[in-house]
Amino acid sequence: MRTHFIRRSAFTLIELLVVIAIIAILIGLLLPAVQKVREAAARMACSNNIKQLGLAIHNYHDANGVLPASFEQIPTPNGVKAHSWAARILPYIEQENVYRQYRFDLSWNEGSNTAVGGPIRVTIKTFLCPSAPEGGRHANRGALDYAATTERFGNNPFWSAYIRPFVAQSDPYYIGVLGHDKVTNGQADKARRTLVSVTDGTSNTMMLAECAGRNRRFIMGREDPTRTWTNGPWAHPGSRINISGFDPNWRPPSPLPPAGPCVVNCINDKEIYAFHTGGANICLADGSVRFLKATSTMDLVLSLLTRARGEVISGDF
Repeated sequence: MRTHFIRRSAFTLIELLVVIAIIAILIGLLLPAVQKVREAAARMACSNNIKQLGLAIHNYHDANGVLPASFEQIPTPNGVKAHSWAARILPYIEQENVYRQYRFDLSWNEGSNTAVGGPIRVTIKTFLCPSAPEGGRHANRGALDYAATTERFGNNPFWSAYIRPFVAQSDPYYIGVLGHDKVTNGQADKARRTLVSVTDGTSNTMMLAECAGRNRRFIMGREDPTRTWTNGPWAHPGSRINISGFDPNWRPPSPLPPAGPCVVNCINDKEIYAFHTGGANICLADGSVRFLKATSTMDLVLSLLTRARGEVISGDF
């Protein structure tokens, strides 16, 4: 009786290793493409968020005859109370319920505003860039990745001779679009900004820009886990951009330098900062959204910042 053997085909070890290597190569080729697609989608969603905020500010302007103040101070019998522009535009981004809970007779971080279940604890999706890290934010404060562009810092040695005359003098109500409603001698002292106040042109002037990732501290694309910022919540009137510039040659543990030439994607402390490759989204005063290049000069960014100084925009953005 003859015995028949059935020969079964199988991978040899070498063939298996070759297949694994091919799969690894394909994954290596596909992964960057997938990541680029995801970033493109996140950047588009981010652009839509800041666009919605710009439209909300315009709708607020139409309804109230003035723009919301970036930093609003209100005199009350219990002292001066402080608020952010973001609280005022809540009804215009479908956050009416949060707005109804929010009390303007208290400061943003007082009483029921900050209590458990209070409005400033609410995380609002429109205020957050999808590209920014989600974890590690303030546990009791909803964050804001889009800030009002309001001021420049001090007397910066990195200003050029051209831009210096236009920004050397500050403005007690801010040189940017969204102003500062103050209290002077116990009385309301309002900026009363309107779109007509933007005499440099609404298409040539920033109103909002990304300052993403707060309250975590990021410098030149890397997180500094040793410190956090306090000005990241959407209700915080200090969550605004006050352009100083940053020295990209700085290295810890040296103290942070007061100023520098780098103005986009350098540090997320009151500067324009995003987690997008090559730049950050900004919303102009006309409501349009542009992508500001990370290579933008100090002159260009300061020219976009001021609303009524008359300088000429130089450079592509």
